[in-house]
Amino acid sequence: MRLAGIVLVVLSAGSVGFRIALALKKRCRLLRQLIAALQLLKNEIAVCATPLPQAFALMAVAVDGPLEQLFSAVAREMDRNRCLTPLMAVRQALREIPELPEGDAAQQTLLELAARLGRYDTDSQLQGIDLALLRLTEELHRAEQERGTRSKTYQTLGICTGLAVAILLM
Repeated sequence: MRLAGIVLVVLSAGSVGFRIALALKKRCRLLRQLIAALQLLKNEIAVCATPLPQAFALMAVAVDGPLEQLFSAVAREMDRNRCLTPLMAVRQALREIPELPEGDAAQQTLLELAARLGRYDTDSQLQGIDLALLRLTEELHRAEQERGTRSKTYQTLGICTGLAVAILLM
């Protein structure tokens, strides 16, 4: 019975470390998807002159998970209320999606881009998208560095913490 308790302590503490490492991996994946979606938006605006609600709907199809929900919500809100600016639609959609942390650099970049969309001419919108892509690429680079340096550390720390608690329980 005691051995089973020790094993459970080690496994549960180890799983915490692995969950943190998984969160770092998910963040990198989310940033890659966001970059791909913004590249699609850039092409839709530059080449096809697609209206923003339809462009956001196309972005939703191109990604999955929380970004799919976000872009679908933005497209839905902009379709429902034609007076709604992209910034207001993005803010409203971000409140509905709890998986996207508030105050995050990627979220801030998305809000800054949404403030430019639909307000200026095509060239200014494309410049805004380019700036957002540059910022997100830098953020992705930072996230990948953090994942590379800290992922194994969190996993090891979780297991070692579990072992330390197990030793104390003996």
